[in-house]
Amino acid sequence: MFFGVLCFLLADCGKFAGANEDDKKNDSLFLGISLGMERKAFYDYCWEQNKKKLFIHGPTNQNVQYQLLNELEEPVAMRFYPTFYEDKIYEMPVTFTYEAWAPWNRRFWADSLLVHMVPVFKRWYGDDFKKSKHPTMGDIYYKIDGTRRINLFRKDDQYVQAVFTDLKVERKLKAVRTEKIKAESERKQ
Repeated sequence: MFFGVLCFLLADCGKFAGANEDDKKNDSLFLGISLGMERKAFYDYCWEQNKKKLFIHGPTNQNVQYQLLNELEEPVAMRFYPTFYEDKIYEMPVTFTYEAWAPWNRRFWADSLLVHMVPVFKRWYGDDFKKSKHPTMGDIYYKIDGTRRINLFRKDDQYVQAVFTDLKVERKLKAVRTEKIKAESERKQ
């Protein structure tokens, strides 16, 4: 699903997605974490924040959880775990859900949360988010500043998802995949 959103956004904002190496490097993510942060530094930092009781492990023990207690009228759980390339963070998927979410409580569904998270993201990252309409996922808010792309969208009934991506690394990975496909194709001929 995320791949479909990514392709859609790349097509929709093509001139922005072609950020080049001369672009400003904007690697800040949130809570002291940044794109390019080394794996060990990320683990050490999260451990320190855990000891301070700021971060805890998520419900499945597969992500880090932080409570947004003062950003919205209701408490929101923020869960994240990065994707690493060459032992450095290059992408950070983040989910947000109301603590009081329940399938029968529409007030706390993701469509409502997305409406409230957009102003939060504008406060955190600047007001220049653009909105695009995805054929199956609805509204997607995105921002590209330098080599950092931020996507914000409704993942499902419970979760709003943000994905932060280092475009320079993404281009490098795409070039590597293209070369592998080309080499396989030539080998088969």
